[in-house]
Amino acid sequence: MTTLAGIATARGLVAGPVFLYRGDGEIPVPEYVVESGREEDELRRFERAVAETKRDLESLISVLRERTGRADVRVFECHLMFLEDPTFSSDVRRRVVTDHVNAEAAVKAFTDKMRAQFTRMNDPYFRERVRDFDDVERRLLMALTGFAQDTHMELKVPSIIIADDLTPSETVRLPRENVLGFATNGGSATSHVALLARAMAIPAVTGLVDITSRVKPGMTVILDGSNGAVTINPDKPTMALYEAMQRHRREVEAAASDGAPAGTLRDGGEVKIFANIHPGVPVSGLRELGARGVGLYRSEYLWLNRECEPTEEEQFQAYREAVEQAMKLSPDASITIRALDIGGDKTVKGISARENNPFLGNRSVRYLLSNLDVFKKQLRAILRASAYGKVYTMYPMVSCVEELNEAAVVLAEVKRSLDEEGVAYDRHMPVGAMIEIPSAAINADAIAKRVDFFSIGTNDLIQYTMAADRSNEAVAHLYQPTNPAVLYLMRRAIDAAHRHGIPVSVCGESAADPIVGVLWAAMGIDMLSMSGTYIPVMAKLFRRLSRSDLDEYAALVDGLDTSIPAQEIFDSCRKWMLGKIPDLDDLLM
Repeated sequence: MTTLAGIATARGLVAGPVFLYRGDGEIPVPEYVVESGREEDELRRFERAVAETKRDLESLISVLRERTGRADVRVFECHLMFLEDPTFSSDVRRRVVTDHVNAEAAVKAFTDKMRAQFTRMNDPYFRERVRDFDDVERRLLMALTGFAQDTHMELKVPSIIIADDLTPSETVRLPRENVLGFATNGGSATSHVALLARAMAIPAVTGLVDITSRVKPGMTVILDGSNGAVTINPDKPTMALYEAMQRHRREVEAAASDGAPAGTLRDGGEVKIFANIHPGVPVSGLRELGARGVGLYRSEYLWLNRECEPTEEEQFQAYREAVEQAMKLSPDASITIRALDIGGDKTVKGISARENNPFLGNRSVRYLLSNLDVFKKQLRAILRASAYGKVYTMYPMVSCVEELNEAAVVLAEVKRSLDEEGVAYDRHMPVGAMIEIPSAAINADAIAKRVDFFSIGTNDLIQYTMAADRSNEAVAHLYQPTNPAVLYLMRRAIDAAHRHGIPVSVCGESAADPIVGVLWAAMGIDMLSMSGTYIPVMAKLFRRLSRSDLDEYAALVDGLDTSIPAQEIFDSCRKWMLGKIPDLDDLLM
């Protein structure tokens, strides 16, 4: 018996025989010179391949919708957006017409360029988009070259797929009825394959490095997607323990499903739970997951992978669609649109300047204030969309009150222009500040006087407080939400917001952490916003707790010695949670 540690990617505990999947081989890419006068023929061949790929992707979306039963799971929408991106088609056209390069080579050159751009990004979420380029490229090259692909997996019995890696297309084509789970050498928790696994409720562990070399077809493995572990050839006591855990999980799930809205506490109180989304992710299916609204709409996705910024009309249409869908989630639903958050590891062609230290450079609200045409255009689009529902907007990376004062002047000017044009909008649209820089948390009282709400971005707040890049393995151990300095800044921001009578939310990844997310609620956070797939799990936890429990939790942490290590504080928090919810680990499966 051997247990391998990987990345917990999609929750669930399963056991079964191994099905070893080798994947498809490399597609040969021909490179040749297109004869003068034949360029348009080559471009028509490219256009036919794009059309064929679109049809294939639309078919996959239909398959995914049928398998998940939800309309919100459309990972392949971004693949379609890539195919429809004018930057892509114009680049291929230039290479064919000007450089006389064949379509296959032109496609490969462009996707290689995009892969290099995304690989350089520090944010693991954006680095994982490389697999999406791989997937689209492969489909286009197959359409162009006629390369045959057979992704059929003939599973005669329910099995656990073991592979080097899987593309989104391969994941969706898994014969779900016989797939218990999957484990891969590569991948991460932020890849689209991981998102699909969670959407399709397939337990998964990624980042196992060499599991394909350690197993053989037919071997029995236990896959723990909640804790990121795979046990090969489990012995009888281990299998008996697994079976007992499965029985207990079913009992716990039955007891937890009482029909209460997400975020409802045992005594009837509540902690509102909202969802984080970005353009291209429909909102409708979030209602089934329990989201009360959208706490973070990442508008920067409208800029990524484009040669130029989206027009005001393009932005307005995207915001309006999201607003109208969000209003259907609950009686008190709202949607918070974050203003353009670029810089650092999120670069946008044409508007991102080269800087020696982009994380401390002209990014986010600083960029908007130094590029007023971009800022005004976005504010106009957001305000116009506010006529269709309860819209909030917030400024990212606020560091001082001067930035808010400047932004208020710009917003007032945009409102006057809309009034002069007779355009409808919400004159009282709430405006908030993201608290994600230590200076903003320290000066939270002054900032709270100038905004209608706070949204704490814990990802950057922790990173900037500890001067530790969470994606850098050498310093990742310093990235601790329970570090006393981080807790001090969180408490300062929360208390300042409440002193001034404004709500405060958390939209960083820690909102969905079972230990830390509950701690934020205990400390006074009014709303947690997270990826939709995590909402049901957090809802289960809150149904087991009361407001007095949360007060007790907050008092425990406030009473801890601030000189003890962050890990010890986290361990104390976990111990308290286990005292209140002994079957915590079962709820998280």
